[in-house]
Amino acid sequence: MSDSINQKRRELIKFGLFSGLTLFVSRTAQADDLLDQIGTDSANVTNNRSTRNQIISVRIWPSDVYTRLTIEGDRSIQAKYFNLQNPNRFVIDILGSELNAVLKNLSNNQFDNDPIISSIKVGQFDPTTVRIVVYAKQSVSAQTQSISPVSLGGVSYKHRYVFDMYPSNGKVSQSANKLDDQLLAFLQLNADDHPSDNSGAPNNSSRPTTTRTQDIPVISEPSSSMLSTKRKGQILVMIDPGHGGEDPGAIGALGTKEKNVVLDIGKKLRDLINDSGVMQAQMTRNQDIFIPLATRVAIARKAKADIFVSIHADAFSSPAARGSSVFVLSEQGASSAFAKYIAVSQNNADLIGGMSFQTRDSIVSKILLDMAQGMTMRNSTKLGQIVLNKMGAINKLHNNNIERAGFAVLKAPDIPSILVESAFVSNPTEEELLMSEDFRQKVAQQIFAGLQQYAKQNIRIS
Repeated sequence: MSDSINQKRRELIKFGLFSGLTLFVSRTAQADDLLDQIGTDSANVTNNRSTRNQIISVRIWPSDVYTRLTIEGDRSIQAKYFNLQNPNRFVIDILGSELNAVLKNLSNNQFDNDPIISSIKVGQFDPTTVRIVVYAKQSVSAQTQSISPVSLGGVSYKHRYVFDMYPSNGKVSQSANKLDDQLLAFLQLNADDHPSDNSGAPNNSSRPTTTRTQDIPVISEPSSSMLSTKRKGQILVMIDPGHGGEDPGAIGALGTKEKNVVLDIGKKLRDLINDSGVMQAQMTRNQDIFIPLATRVAIARKAKADIFVSIHADAFSSPAARGSSVFVLSEQGASSAFAKYIAVSQNNADLIGGMSFQTRDSIVSKILLDMAQGMTMRNSTKLGQIVLNKMGAINKLHNNNIERAGFAVLKAPDIPSILVESAFVSNPTEEELLMSEDFRQKVAQQIFAGLQQYAKQNIRIS
């Protein structure tokens, strides 16, 4: 009898033919769309707890760079995974759990726009194990992390097991951002070398260390000053739309998500810059994708950007707070309680999205250690005040002077860097402004005008 059961089990593993249904990701829906669908079952879990860990949410975040699968449970998730070939697939076992409505209702969906996943099947492998089989369209590498519960701003997540997949050959689709190869290289620094030995259990200290290859970017030591002479069209502006993916940023009363607003502003700014002929622009993200703060800095430095602009639309504790702001880095403490509040909220992004991509590369670590380069700070101040003045033409200013605080994303020691708070999504009036295509275009235009003025006054163009 046992031989027959084992034979059937081997066949299930081989063909991935489980009694469960396909996880939900439609051609048009984003992972955000799952939240309302999942909410009902999450409430039932609370009222009908079993002795097993209940899966209360499954979210998938596809992009041209990597695809993230997030499994959320009401308790700490214990998981193991291994990979199989012919066809390429990952098998994820969620231990101490059982199939429930969250998984059963996620059926009959396509992954046409996902460059990584072709299909997913889910089933109850044994009485205490849920098995998820992810079929891949190409050779894929993966890394995992377990994230403790977090409740910040409009986000409230319980225990999460995050499974990040990216092309193992380092290639992405032709529509990907020019910097995607750099992000992939940083992913490779922290990838799991031996998937069959991996465990997603918390406090797992046996994670292998990867070996650097020639494809991994080597980041140079910080330069002593900003490059003062540029050829026309070679001034590179790195645009950094805040948040993304698992991290929505601030959420307004009408449901406006900061990550979507600032991505649209960033794209508009990119187009204005690239059409100018004087400057060029690249983006740390051009999709709904999570990128840690330190990686954003490293991407900008690898690209040898001349200017770094992080774009946000934040929230405050009071809905009465309104107005545009511009921030620069401070190492001597925040310039005001408001600046400190905003910095803390922005620096918490990695707590929400996880640090799966945080590189252990020693050179990258050095970037964030020595921030005492006065010239970069002075240039950041000049740029910040110019952009703030431009923003005053389209919106009330929260403060007529730039603010200073310890923003992690502004810590490139050799790139003048600013963070622009376009408006408060927590303010009812300004949320409506941010929902307006016209206002978002004006924000991009004013930042662009500030960049033009700064470049004309501070960078010699040959």
